Amino acid sequence: MATIKDVAAKAGVSTATVSHVVNSSRAVSPETKKKVTAAIKALKYRPDGVARSLRVNQTGTIAVLISDVTNPFFADFVRGVEDTAHQRGERYNLLLCNTEENTAREQRAIDLVLERRIDGIVMAPAGGNAAMLAELAENGLPLVFGDRKLKGVSVDTVVVDNVAAAGELTRHLIALGHKRIGLLEADLASSAIHERAAGFREALAEAGLELDPRHVAKSFSSIAAAEEAGKALLDASPRPDAIFCTNNFMTLGMMQAVIDRGLACPEDIAVTGFDDFPWAAAFRPRLTVVAQPAYEIGRETATLLFDRISGRRTGAPVQIVLGAKLIVRDSCGAGRGIFRKGCASSME
Repeated sequence: MATIKDVAAKAGVSTATVSHVVNSSRAVSPETKKKVTAAIKALKYRPDGVARSLRVNQTGTIAVLISDVTNPFFADFVRGVEDTAHQRGERYNLLLCNTEENTAREQRAIDLVLERRIDGIVMAPAGGNAAMLAELAENGLPLVFGDRKLKGVSVDTVVVDNVAAAGELTRHLIALGHKRIGLLEADLASSAIHERAAGFREALAEAGLELDPRHVAKSFSSIAAAEEAGKALLDASPRPDAIFCTNNFMTLGMMQAVIDRGLACPEDIAVTGFDDFPWAAAFRPRLTVVAQPAYEIGRETATLLFDRISGRRTGAPVQIVLGAKLIVRDSCGAGRGIFRKGCASSME
């Protein structure tokens, strides 16, 4: 393999000049840069990334820890992080880890990426490693949370206003005449899920409606688990006339439960949830959801992280709150009428 000395000899310049061209660390005349670039191409030279990382004390690698790689929300989130890295023109590699909402697995992932001497971490915390993450942040590791907050850990965070968005969706159901509204909640240590449930309960209380304990179910965040929990809600007597689901897996599982019980949506029961996805409008009925800007959350978290790594941002952590959008389709039983109030909404 060609070395930096080989490139310097072919271009007729010093190794320092080659280094400046490769790393853009100092201005080089266009003519010299052209000769060095031609020599690099001719010799198929690849810079020594390990040596460079030792010189600048950066590896050019960031870790992205997400809770479920199969969830379309996190696919868009990661794409936002990656696109931001490319658009900034900085040579960053992404090390992706899937924690599966498991505290122990998240801890192992953190240990792994720290061994790789990564420059920073973007993550949606699973909820059980607060002390470890707080220590890393206090010791200066650039760390940004996306989608979720973690009590006791003071870092840059990008979220949506889950309480307000959940309240908006619940008020929409109430305005349509639904009174026995059930809750299908993902059993996760996630601030986002807890906030959505809180917003749902607050909206019911504001309307003077009581939440029947028989109309509340929790399950692990998977379609299969949500399906079983959804059947229990449908078997309750009296049966709910609408269901609020706290994430997309809950919504999909609930819809499957409706089919399993031979019921029709929204004629027998309305179903709504959090998170839009490409095929939500292709369902029959089409799904009414709160759409989160997953891609933008990824972009914002990456921007905050890169600014911390480069030193462009210093000082106290910030929290960015992005807007969510209520998308009214068919599964809520809206018919031709549309209720709009508060957060952005649209009818599809």
